[in-house]
Amino acid sequence: MNEKGTYNLKKQYSVPALEKSIAILEYLSSSEEDLTITEIHQKLDIPKATVFMILQVMEGHNLVTKSRDGRYSIGPRIYSWGLGYMTKMELRKIAHPYLEKLSKETGHTVHLGRISDNRVLFIDKVEQPSFIKFNTFIGMQSDIHCCALGKAMAAHLDPAQLDEIIAAIGLGKYTENTITNYDMFKKVLKLIRQTGYAVEDEEGEIGVRCIGSAIFNAEGEVAGAVSVTALKSNLTSDQYPYIGEKVSQTAMAVSQALGYRPKQEGGKILDYTEK
Repeated sequence: MNEKGTYNLKKQYSVPALEKSIAILEYLSSSEEDLTITEIHQKLDIPKATVFMILQVMEGHNLVTKSRDGRYSIGPRIYSWGLGYMTKMELRKIAHPYLEKLSKETGHTVHLGRISDNRVLFIDKVEQPSFIKFNTFIGMQSDIHCCALGKAMAAHLDPAQLDEIIAAIGLGKYTENTITNYDMFKKVLKLIRQTGYAVEDEEGEIGVRCIGSAIFNAEGEVAGAVSVTALKSNLTSDQYPYIGEKVSQTAMAVSQALGYRPKQEGGKILDYTEK
């Protein structure tokens, strides 16, 4: 915005219609009151007809909302985009103390991940002092069907989104235990929803087991997942319920820290953030 309060829209490589749209959104977001087309026109020096057309298109995409008296404000889709951005940026920062606690309590390596470009992106890792080190690292990617992080998130994705992911990356075989049949994978996801945690039993790497649970944002959507990783000999099947509960509680604590409100039991919201 220049000193006259209008926007200089004649920038090199600019797309005029897009520049005007951004200017309108910025003005709406900074205004404490809803604005009319005339007010936007006068403030930004954009023709009324252009303001009207841009607002019509943005209203159709829920980017702006129009009141009964013809005033405009920022729409719900903008808030959704902002929440999505904040969730991605804040997830690692918010989750890290919980990951440290989980790693200390279980003695295992703990990972944090989210879905990016149809795959699992590892965004944090906490490990205990030990001679056992796993070759995972922040920035590493994995297919969604062969790691506990991915399976935990996949269990709570919209079916159409999951179909798109599987169509894009497939169900590659990495070990003899990797699930490569989609119907079987869906059955496993159903079990994950029932238990609250996912088990990866040497499906990505022989000799390694993981247990993961999904993290949700304030809108109840999958924001990521947390998991513990251990050698098969250090994570026996009889430990699944105990470790699974620890991982699930950690995931819920992070979810609540992100604004997620879990289902109530007996009229009381369960709170895991202090546990």
